[in-house]
This record gives sequence, structure tokens and C-alpha cells, in this order.
Amino acid sequence: MILNIGIDELEKEFRDSPWKLRRIYNIGIDYMTNEIDGMFEDEEKCVFKFDKYDITLSNRWHDYKLSAGEAGITIEFISTK
Repeated sequence: MILNIGIDELEKEFRDSPWKLRRIYNIGIDYMTNEIDGMFEDEEKCVFKFDKYDITLSNRWHDYKLSAGEAGITIEFISTK
């Protein structure tokens, strides 16, 4: 399954400055907080909150590949079941 998250759905800091997505590193899903987090200028930043859309993720039966850029974030969920 592929999930595309557009710029307009990101947290304000990244919605207002999409170029920051090119410079973020260690970006990934934090299952405890149910967010996409990454490091920007040596500070951890929240990029997207799944709770806003009433989505709760679990890593029990899937893995994922994530890519981020000025167009937004794309996540490919891969079933391990």
C-alpha cells in the first residue's frame, strides 16, 4: 500500500517551508507518538501527525519505505505477514 502525504497536510513548519524536507535526515515513523519525525539542523522535528486523521499505526505486520521531498512524503507499506 502506498500513502502520499501532501505538503498541505504537514506540520506548519514544513508546510510553510517545503525546502526543509530536502534537508531533513533520519526521517521515519515513530510508532510510540504516531508521528513522522526527523532531524533538522540537529534538532528532532515532528513532520506529520497521524492522529489528526484518526490513523493509528502498528509495526506488527509491516515494514515501510519512506521518501520525502518538496512535493511531500510518500510511504510504501510492505506486509510481512
